[in-house]
Amino acid sequence: MQLDDYKALIEQLLPAYGSEDFHQVFDSLTSNESGPIKLRIKMEINRLMTPCKKIIDLRGRVKGQCRSYTFNGQTHWLDDVAINILHRRSKVFNNQYCVGLYEALVNTQNNFRELHQQGERATSSDKKATTELFTANLIRFGHYLHREENRLQISTPVTISIPFNQQIWGMTTDLSSSGAKFKVPSAFSYRLGQTIDAYFPQLAEIHNEPLLEQPHRYRVLGIDDNPEDASFKWLRLIALSENEALKKLIVASQNKGILRHRNNHEDKIIQARTQGYEHCFLKHTVGLPLFFSGTELKYALLTDHNRYLWQYWHDERNQPVINQLLSEQRIASLGHKGLKQSSTLIYCFHHDHQGHRYFYSAALPEMDQEQRRIFWQLGSHRDSWRVMRLTVYPLRQQELEKLNDVAPEMIEKFQDLTHVGVLQDITHKNTQSDYRLTQKSTLSSQAINPFRHPKNPVCLAEAIHFDPKPQRSESRFSYKTTISLYQQGQLISHGHSIDFSSRGLNINLDTPFRCKKDDPVTIKFEQLQRLAKLDILGRMPYQVIRTSPNGKNIQLTIRDSQESRVGEKFLRKLIQNNEERFALCEEQLPSPAMLLAMHQMLLTRLNSIPYFAEKIDHKIKVKAVGSNFPLSPLADIFYQLGEQKHFELGLLFKRRVKEMLAYPMRPIENIREPYVHELYIAFEQIDGKIKQIAVKASYEFENVEERIRFISFARKSGSFIAIRVTALPVFNPLTALIGEKLSELARLTLHRARALEAEFISLIGCGEIFDITDEVLVRLEIS
Repeated sequence: MQLDDYKALIEQLLPAYGSEDFHQVFDSLTSNESGPIKLRIKMEINRLMTPCKKIIDLRGRVKGQCRSYTFNGQTHWLDDVAINILHRRSKVFNNQYCVGLYEALVNTQNNFRELHQQGERATSSDKKATTELFTANLIRFGHYLHREENRLQISTPVTISIPFNQQIWGMTTDLSSSGAKFKVPSAFSYRLGQTIDAYFPQLAEIHNEPLLEQPHRYRVLGIDDNPEDASFKWLRLIALSENEALKKLIVASQNKGILRHRNNHEDKIIQARTQGYEHCFLKHTVGLPLFFSGTELKYALLTDHNRYLWQYWHDERNQPVINQLLSEQRIASLGHKGLKQSSTLIYCFHHDHQGHRYFYSAALPEMDQEQRRIFWQLGSHRDSWRVMRLTVYPLRQQELEKLNDVAPEMIEKFQDLTHVGVLQDITHKNTQSDYRLTQKSTLSSQAINPFRHPKNPVCLAEAIHFDPKPQRSESRFSYKTTISLYQQGQLISHGHSIDFSSRGLNINLDTPFRCKKDDPVTIKFEQLQRLAKLDILGRMPYQVIRTSPNGKNIQLTIRDSQESRVGEKFLRKLIQNNEERFALCEEQLPSPAMLLAMHQMLLTRLNSIPYFAEKIDHKIKVKAVGSNFPLSPLADIFYQLGEQKHFELGLLFKRRVKEMLAYPMRPIENIREPYVHELYIAFEQIDGKIKQIAVKASYEFENVEERIRFISFARKSGSFIAIRVTALPVFNPLTALIGEKLSELARLTLHRARALEAEFISLIGCGEIFDITDEVLVRLEIS
């Protein structure tokens, strides 16, 4: 017989021990057991209920801070975990100090002996450790904690009442009139938004204030884990009730000498950490943020990884024509009043003909079924085929007024803004053939002509980098000198230079010249050649970067060749010798205030789930996930799987670590477009809770028919979501703006600023998770 098999029965009998009807209860509950087993159970109960007089001293034996605690007329040394177990288990033992209670207190889960045994068990089982690699902390993007008062750093016992009549004993970390932070045992379950009651018995005793023993109501705003000690957590709280006694105590304590300057900077640390992850996301996002005034595009926010999308919408002259995609009719249809957000799918491709590039785009509502089929059939076999999602969010007036706190000097500039948009490229090359599975359209190729973009006008919106740092590889200088432009040995036009650098040249021609990007040309510097006597200055090889719509203003870069290096060396020496005479063409950088305001408008409107990865012991771990509140339906799925505290992404990555994390996050420079995977999720929900879930990647299906069967079955028996997961390596997550933030924080608390910087630098990769269910269903024509 093993007593472990009868633990539940013994737990039932312990509270009845010593009562008059104990033997009757014992016989009733053990009626099905044999005589020897009954004897062993009774002997174990007698042993556990034997009075104990041992003093418990857990100092040096547990992972936690111990303090003196008096019970049963004796002073013991217990930590917070043991104190909570004492109060919880004492009722089981009839509030008597006995052997059973003694064993419960000296064998807590944070006892070093227990931790050692757990460590040995953990090494023999990799399943749990592997699961934790994909359990990520949740960071609320676009929401910053701004405290209007200082918090008092004080450590005093607090008694906490949570639902279901549970009581927890913890310690305060800091207190203010409107909030608090408590250190609590991790053995209990805590939820965001939960309401709790707190009592301060020691403060009431010391200050002889009975009001401090009355309940003080708080709501849980945040739950922070302790990476160094898993036995406790921190609760960040906001006060829901007023307690004048507590308020007077805090004010009096803050005015006492040394306590006056012991202000808590935790809000600044939390804010800096959130903004650090936000800037890492913005730096690597593949979506293109857009800002509209009415139906007119005003600004586009560029990063190193969405620049390819901006560049896609440039014609053969390298002029931006994205304004034709974001036509007045499309933006007007998406920006109706009263809508919190609106989105549409747009299918695009371009066609090069006789030196011209023609763009075609069609939004899903703009086509009937036959037009859509002919558009897909003609466009999807081209390399230029793209599927875009445009999402538009209206800006509220009170939201613009709130920007006064972030960037007051930018209010006038942003007053005309009405909408924020995000353009996402959701093309997946591996599934591009899906668009050719439909029935052949009966329409001719001429049917797509209404969807061809006009050549002009070009886009006048300002494209600015999300971080205020220089984008030019070298300085430019204003310098006017006569030039002649040749192509294939023939003189095209005379003109003059506007500005130049050692490798670049900006010119104006006397007559228009029709050319396109990358066309080779030759430039003759007439005056410079006469002065320098260099033959190469009469035939400098350049290639076109951009030409204006009127064909007169052309920007050029030197073609790399042996003879061009001689001319490049001369121009560099010319700049060095005349740097004081030449006027520097200053690069127009966006103001930090303007960018912060733009970031604020964007980060409260996430339409993806950013995630961040680090490497621990040669294994990749998903460290954090960003989201807005309330959670989107997709985010809520992963949040439920993480037991309402973390994001559980094991279903996505666990069996696909190499393909989805390790390979895409290799430290390879100059990766612009992200690595992309398409995954399908089938799940069943009962009473809002997920009961069954299955995930398959698009490449895990043998054919398209199997994919369609999976989707149809998922929709019939439960729910279906298709997601797009991107991944990119991270080399330097820090930006100029977050660098300034860390510098400010370092002046207040240097070691915390260094810890944050180390946390950011440890990131090796990041990505985004998009919901593309609608696009997949339309593409596969599943009604």
